[in-house]
Amino acid sequence: MGKVRHRKRTRDARLQATQQPLVGTTSSHQDGEAAAPASMKKGARRDADMAQLLEQLNSQDGRERTLASATLAGLVLSLPPLQLRLLLSKNLIGQLIERVAALPPSSSSSAADADAATPPPSHDLATAIESLGALRNLAVSGPTHLLSEMHNKRILQPLVSVHLPLLAQFLPIRLAPAPALVKPSMPATAGARRAAEDLNEANDTLRRSFWDWAENTLTVLWCLAESNTKILASLNQHAQAIVGLCVAFLQHAIDFSVEDEESEAASKGKGKQQPAPKQSRVPLYVAVAAAQTLHAFVSSNPAAHSQLLSPPGSYTFSPSLSVLLSILSAPSPPSTTTGGTTTTADAAEEWTQLRVLAFGVLLEIAKGRSKRRDVETVREQLRTDEAQEVLLELVRDADLNKAVEEARAVAGQIDPTALPSRAADSSDSPNARLAALERRAQTLQLALEVLSEWLASGVPNSALLANAGEIDGADDEDGMMRDSGDEEEEWGGAAMDVEDADMMGDDDDDDAGEGDASVIKQEQDGVIRRRRGDTPEAVARRMQRGAGNDDDDELGADDEMLDDLAATADSDAEEGGEDENGSAEVANGSVLLAASLPLQLLALSRPATALSFLPLTAFAETSSSLTAASKGSNGLIGTAAVEGFSAAAAFPAALSTLSEAVTTIHVRAIEALNNLYVTLSRGKKTRRDPKELQEVFETALGLVQGALEAASKASASNDGAAAAEVVSASGKKGKSGGGSGTRKQQEEEVDEVQERRREVVMAGMGVVWGCTILGLDPERNGKLVVGPDTTPFLIQHVYPSAFAAVQTPAGEAIRVRTLGALGWIGRRKGVSAEENATIGRFLLSLLPASRAAVVTNSAPPTVAATPDILLEAIDSFIDLYADEERDYDVPVFRQGGMLDELDKSVQGVRAAIKKIDKSKFPELRARADGNLNNLVAFVQYRKDILKARK
Repeated sequence: MGKVRHRKRTRDARLQATQQPLVGTTSSHQDGEAAAPASMKKGARRDADMAQLLEQLNSQDGRERTLASATLAGLVLSLPPLQLRLLLSKNLIGQLIERVAALPPSSSSSAADADAATPPPSHDLATAIESLGALRNLAVSGPTHLLSEMHNKRILQPLVSVHLPLLAQFLPIRLAPAPALVKPSMPATAGARRAAEDLNEANDTLRRSFWDWAENTLTVLWCLAESNTKILASLNQHAQAIVGLCVAFLQHAIDFSVEDEESEAASKGKGKQQPAPKQSRVPLYVAVAAAQTLHAFVSSNPAAHSQLLSPPGSYTFSPSLSVLLSILSAPSPPSTTTGGTTTTADAAEEWTQLRVLAFGVLLEIAKGRSKRRDVETVREQLRTDEAQEVLLELVRDADLNKAVEEARAVAGQIDPTALPSRAADSSDSPNARLAALERRAQTLQLALEVLSEWLASGVPNSALLANAGEIDGADDEDGMMRDSGDEEEEWGGAAMDVEDADMMGDDDDDDAGEGDASVIKQEQDGVIRRRRGDTPEAVARRMQRGAGNDDDDELGADDEMLDDLAATADSDAEEGGEDENGSAEVANGSVLLAASLPLQLLALSRPATALSFLPLTAFAETSSSLTAASKGSNGLIGTAAVEGFSAAAAFPAALSTLSEAVTTIHVRAIEALNNLYVTLSRGKKTRRDPKELQEVFETALGLVQGALEAASKASASNDGAAAAEVVSASGKKGKSGGGSGTRKQQEEEVDEVQERRREVVMAGMGVVWGCTILGLDPERNGKLVVGPDTTPFLIQHVYPSAFAAVQTPAGEAIRVRTLGALGWIGRRKGVSAEENATIGRFLLSLLPASRAAVVTNSAPPTVAATPDILLEAIDSFIDLYADEERDYDVPVFRQGGMLDELDKSVQGVRAAIKKIDKSKFPELRARADGNLNNLVAFVQYRKDILKARK
């Protein structure tokens, strides 16, 4: 999963930093200066306050530095985008890194003499922690380029050389009981008293702020690890320190309960001897941050895996893996926790998230090719029902509609203008209840991401997936009907005239906080894998060489495991016993889980809540600005709550975070469904319940259709709004500047919305492709019903859509999956000659008719643009007409003159394949050469048949 930086992926890392107002906070410490004149313009006053803050950040007074850094930590979250960019332009990141680096390094050479170590000066430590908090908030909520800027300004140097060693050194001290106050030696001088006071203050600051310090450091490392491979390479040079610190926090979050019990028992056995003082435990929220960092660091990063394994030649099991397995196997958190305000519900939610992250880390270790004993043990553990239940239970118990309705009721009780108070922070307050709902949604989101990777990894026991969905009565006509009892006939696919199929909406409807264009898909298996954020050059290189020829070693390992999983699925289908009712037997009672998983994922992928796919313009700061539009919303992505950019907001601003999480859940659910069906389709005899296949097939097509319609409407609306703004600006030139900034922000929001729709289309077409293989393959006795509008929809709307036409790996993935599905639909049992001819002619049109069509820049737009699309078109066409005995062969292929056109295209195909550089892309070129040979042999075969019949 790791290679993509998910900009807001379950990052509930306590963003509520100090939210002090900029004006007034900074001037309160400038008693000697006159107040700014009342006539000063607002912009000038704001710039002066920002400059004053940055000046205080470098003040000689430690208190001023701490206050300035704390204020900046809150400002980076609350400032509007334009003002934040202005603040960043003043080298804010560089100055914050200077404050982080100003902390003195460890005074102790090892952890053994940590008790003798002196904590850093109070103000230096507080300033460094608050500066790290500001950088953390920028990393979590800001654009991705800020992480590259942090890296270029050498943030890793103080992190790995100062902060990581200090955290490791002072962790045992923080876990131990608080030290006694230091008293000056007698006779006490003024200097001795001052030194004792400074040391006591430093010890107090260390104890009070240690967990915030740890969380800030871990979160910054987490974001850096997710960003891109260049930064990851820099982090790999410090893998031992990063992994060691993360594992230490995880270990000390779980393993003191046994020690405490042993110490109590020992003290009771020694009579009146005082019991040993109990040590504290790492708070769960810090352990979650450590697990997030570890997960991001080891994801698709084999260089870090060795740090979690036992040394070569060792006969003992890895202590690090033992910690992760202990977390995974424990259904509830430790009996006691630290953190002061942690409630039982919060602890349970944090522990659940910790178990999901432990599953994700262990999965990264298990995916490799290693045959080490440690790795084999991890694989065995991940295949158990208990381990799988960590993910499946979250999916099974999820109720998004209930959570959204509860959140809307709670949000109505929040007064955004109220000042902070203790009552507002209590566990029963509306803010706390809403935060709990957000955490729950983010945990489900993370579980879906790990589940998606798990389904594509080859690690799960394929016996749970192969035939668990097969039921008796596959030949029953009712088995092909949808569950809804009011339907009179099979729908069977895309219905072009169904109004309520517009599930993806009206106008600018979704929030795209999770969107990232770096989702790479291998055409050979159709699995969606997430990779760290790539540079445009890297994406272009993959586009040029073809996604099917990705030479990443680890992705190759995934391919190997997928092959193993498919082979095991075939074995299960052949050897698995059947009971008297014909149902396949699956061990360990996991049939229900495996059979219901697709429908559970399908339910989560349906955007049926009131907060699904909403843009930021749908949220208002106060409830008084809510409009009646929300009352008429049907809860689908196509909500009427925001009619263009000028519509009034329909929901409280407090719901924006939950809306983002819900939207991401929908996308991640359909991606997991994609990986499940692609994996199942790899087994040549794997079969599924026809009713399940039918429902998934129809719903996936509906989601794709709605996404494309919404994208088209949003594009038209955006063009109209831009034209209206030009007209308005021409009449009001003096006010055009403010509108320009707003317009830019709106355009960025639209781009994010479109990115999320693209994710739905790409994953949805993968599900459709997998359903056609499982439901139309004669060897699987599939009974999938394909409606008459499905083929026109795929050819006229999906393939030429803006999402598919763009020259990116994502666009290529959509087109390849569309062609793969059409290949199966066109040769299904009972297909009409007209539909077959439509598909055959379309596939034939993608082949270059001559060499000129390849070398000329003005090639027809229907010609395949990349090698993978060309190869898929060839494969689908040959499969379509490989059997000359089919009913449609004579009227379509022979009488339609397809053989002559196919023969003419051979030279163009050969020229296109020769353009693939054999030295750069040997695997792709070998696959292309094989397809060319198949094409030549197929043409000759059909010519021979024609001669024989004459």
